[in-house]
Amino acid sequence: MSQPDDRELVDLVRNGDTRAYCELVARYQGHVYGLAFTLVKNWVEAQDIAQETFIRAYMNLDQLRDPAKFAAWLRRVAFSVAMNWLKAFRPRLFEQLNGRANLDYLDIADFQPGPSEVVERRELAHAVMRAVESLPPKYRIPLTMFHLDGLSYKKVADFLDIPIGTAKSLINRARHKLKPYLTPFVSEEVSLAIGEVFNEHKLSSEFAYKVLESISELRWENGECTFCGSVFACMDFIGEGVTYDYLMGVSGSAFKLFWHPDWRANSHDLLILGEEPIRRTFMALGYNYRFVQRTSDIGTFHTENACREQIINSIHLNRPVVALGDAGPLMCSVIAGYGNNGDVLFSQSYFHDDANGYCRKSNWYSTCHGLILIQNQKPRPSKIDMLRASLEYAVQLALTQERQGYVSGLAAYDTWSNSLKCDEAFPGGDLDIVTSRCHVSNSCVLPGLVDARKAAAAFLETMASAHKLARFHILQAAKAYQEEVSILNTATDIAPLCTHPTERRAQMTDPVFRDTLANLILEARKKDKEAVGHLEDALQAIIEH
Repeated sequence: MSQPDDRELVDLVRNGDTRAYCELVARYQGHVYGLAFTLVKNWVEAQDIAQETFIRAYMNLDQLRDPAKFAAWLRRVAFSVAMNWLKAFRPRLFEQLNGRANLDYLDIADFQPGPSEVVERRELAHAVMRAVESLPPKYRIPLTMFHLDGLSYKKVADFLDIPIGTAKSLINRARHKLKPYLTPFVSEEVSLAIGEVFNEHKLSSEFAYKVLESISELRWENGECTFCGSVFACMDFIGEGVTYDYLMGVSGSAFKLFWHPDWRANSHDLLILGEEPIRRTFMALGYNYRFVQRTSDIGTFHTENACREQIINSIHLNRPVVALGDAGPLMCSVIAGYGNNGDVLFSQSYFHDDANGYCRKSNWYSTCHGLILIQNQKPRPSKIDMLRASLEYAVQLALTQERQGYVSGLAAYDTWSNSLKCDEAFPGGDLDIVTSRCHVSNSCVLPGLVDARKAAAAFLETMASAHKLARFHILQAAKAYQEEVSILNTATDIAPLCTHPTERRAQMTDPVFRDTLANLILEARKKDKEAVGHLEDALQAIIEH
């Protein structure tokens, strides 16, 4: 069976077949890698340029007018990436090129090997590479491509868009030019010595990329809970018709509140509760999952290689991965692809923005605290079972006063209010401390609570029809949460954020102003307690019938 040509593979990629792009990468990785190396003369940097080339080509494939000319188009993309690299890291050479990717402009001084570069393998390799670098680019590039990936004369000619006779002539002439330099060091053919050295730097067969398209963007305006927002993006990609509010309800995020006496900024993080919200979420979705962490207190400890392998396997199953640790141990993002055998990850994140929608990250393991891997489907619980489980958890979250060192539930409203009334926490002469208090209370916890209670009301209104006798109490709880949101919105309107001008933030040093804000928090607590009472009544109706 004949292999598909470039046009066919490009058409397949445009129709969503990511494996076809892996075939294109495998077909041209040697070409691009060899071209990059001849320009920057560094193996690691050449790999980075090759990575960037294939990602940029993938993201901009719609700009290729004639799929049959993929190779020529990819060559231009590779030159563009290399030129940008040179501009950033080799400005003198870039200025010499004047921004043009014309091979004949890359003149390099002749190399004259010294007498010490003779016997050992390392010295031979050094001599070979310096000799190759001394060639004019029009010889060096085709020679490097020919040996670096074992390309045929025809493949080199096709990629460089030159006649095959020209390619063969350039490669043979390059070897001839190298012979005087290398004959003192090798007894075999010069071409064998070049091939032996280049073989040590070939790309692995796993160099190919895989990137999942159309992962929903993660934006704060779509919801404050990074866990629920990330899971929603994954489910949306998979094709599951769930809402953010539903995820907030079944996970418990719609009903939680935490406050730490030390004014910790992560007091709004759902995963303070550990793995329980994850378990409840995927039970409600009807999916098995695997939760792994770098540390062994929760989940299973995994090394970098193990994490990389699981990410790659998940992406190849067309399942994005939820990652913990994007901007803090419990903050979530969505891994949408990988490059260079997982050394580079591509993700959607709340904390980064990229023109192509994905942020690219190397050395990701140092900040990755855990992975949530979506696995096979299983039967979903019934709507009434899911409602009961969610209401029980909501009441539990409200009435439990402490979680992992954080004040929890209804008690958190009281502690939060008292913290705002504490004059010592807001020294008038230290704007940095005041700003940090604004960040925790007004920029983190308050918006997160508004988002949570909005979701609680929406979730309950949607689920109320699951039980006729509990419906009234559920809708009353939803109403109380809506009234709480109205109170919290008033607090949001007056509370200065950490990004506000100095005069605005300085309001928090005024005890009268803080009392007003603290009293609004207590008013919100009353509505929350009222809602919890209705949830308890709804649970009683469900249990009795």
